Amino acid sequence: MGIDTKEVASIYNLRFDKHGRDIKTLGWGSESSQRLRFEVLLQGLKPKGKTILDVGCGLGDLIPFLEDCTGGDFSYIGIDIADKLVDNARLMHGEKKTKFYVGDIFSIKLPSVDISVLSGALSCKVHGIEHYALETMNQMYSLSKETACLNFMTKYVDFELEKNQHYWPEQVFAHAKKICKNVRLIHDYPMFEFTIQLSK
Repeated sequence: MGIDTKEVASIYNLRFDKHGRDIKTLGWGSESSQRLRFEVLLQGLKPKGKTILDVGCGLGDLIPFLEDCTGGDFSYIGIDIADKLVDNARLMHGEKKTKFYVGDIFSIKLPSVDISVLSGALSCKVHGIEHYALETMNQMYSLSKETACLNFMTKYVDFELEKNQHYWPEQVFAHAKKICKNVRLIHDYPMFEFTIQLSK
């Protein structure tokens, strides 16, 4: 089931050493594209007053987005396997309503939350990542009182970089339907990816 989390963590820690607190550390093209991902992940949901779990939280960039869309009315739990990113996120965003953990969703005992979110954390092509991604979806759904939201790089592209893991939306959707009845697949925004929401 597992992946070599140390291998993946080292990728992001090395990027942080090179770029620091920068969008390049996360592998994104721009801040605007990252914000669009957040908008799509939470499309149709109401995060105000809710507890949000950010799986693969990186530098905690979801927090300013939540500040904007909730007026600051939310609680936040961030978890990431890259300790340097978590340290920086805690430094920038550490306050009473935020908590950060180093590890993955299977190694840390986490409380139930209202909404769980994962953005881009399943895109590194490492051994076992496809099965790990589906198990991560299972775990996020079990921790979420309302909705679990994840995005994936899509197989519907002209080419794939060797370092990136792409997924068939149909396969991810089919697995999600085994978990719950209320599944939404979003694949109509201008990114080479798709988003899936599993709601209770």
